[in-house]
Amino acid sequence: MPEKILLFRLFVGAPSDVEEALDVIRGQIEQWNRDHGPLSRARVEFSNWQTHSYPAVGDRPQAILNRQVVDQCDIMVGVFNARFGTPTGVAKSGTEEEIRRSMRRGKKVMVYFSKLPTGKGGRTGGETKRIEAFKASLGRQALYHTYTGLGTFEAAFRQHLAGVMNELLAKHRPRLK
Repeated sequence: MPEKILLFRLFVGAPSDVEEALDVIRGQIEQWNRDHGPLSRARVEFSNWQTHSYPAVGDRPQAILNRQVVDQCDIMVGVFNARFGTPTGVAKSGTEEEIRRSMRRGKKVMVYFSKLPTGKGGRTGGETKRIEAFKASLGRQALYHTYTGLGTFEAAFRQHLAGVMNELLAKHRPRLK
């Protein structure tokens, strides 16, 4: 039987070296939906550029992605490991642009920095400096989380997602009546 629910879109912005963290995020969203969705009459939908964007022309690629996916989200999650990402012409990486844009627009933003050992290619000096500079600038206006293992990331993200969802549900609850 059809029912009204609140749909919250969670966008994950990240360079290409955090696939395991994306799997954790997907899994925790699925778990939240199973555990809390029916009672709260809400659902969280995972999105990122690979799952929710489509080919288009007429603007810089990041601007197109922003319109198609980033601007549609309620929650923005940024994750960094050894790579900072590709400059966009507006920011030093696509993920940085997505985070800063989401912050300006009043979205719920959660940013994570991994200290996991890296595989092939490892951490390079230039990438590490870019990540650390961004972390320092972000630290003046936001609280971020650093993790050292996927298990600790999973536990932390579960807790953080629950906190953000509690805030969003408290704010949007009247819409279901």
